Amino acid sequence: MDKKELKVLQKLNSERIMSEIAGYISDGVPYIDAVVEYATKNELEIEVIGEIIRKSPVLKANIYREAEELNMIEKLVRLPV
Repeated sequence: MDKKELKVLQKLNSERIMSEIAGYISDGVPYIDAVVEYATKNELEIEVIGEIIRKSPVLKANIYREAEELNMIEKLVRLPV
């Protein structure tokens, strides 16, 4: 991570990032697309946003579920709830 990205990340705290991503999601944008759009808009590497996502178990789980539905990752076997 270079100095420019670090400054941007410090300026944008994780709560603000999560709320902006949630705004995209509430507008009907899929989770993965919302994260990519946010990173593109703020000129951040996806890896930088990944650090924020790792801190949010709900967002992480939703992205994982969406990736399963899109066949981007292998589906996990889950017990019926």
